[in-house]
Amino acid sequence: MVLWTVIPIEMVMADPYQQPVFEDIEYAGVTVTVEKLGPVQSRIVRLISTDPQDFLREDIQPGMILTYQPMSATV
Repeated sequence: MVLWTVIPIEMVMADPYQQPVFEDIEYAGVTVTVEKLGPVQSRIVRLISTDPQDFLREDIQPGMILTYQPMSATV
């Protein structure tokens, strides 16, 4: 079977019952909603701010991938 479509193959083959995991976090002083991609990566989905200047910042644009390291417990 051949499927001719402009939809990315990831969306065609994705499980329709799998829901993305969203979380609101504070990043660079701004509250953002992120989609968890893995244990150390998230994608910015939207900004939650009342400051118009936050929406012009290049370091927190929707679609950006955030990679972080888990904090180690210090005893």
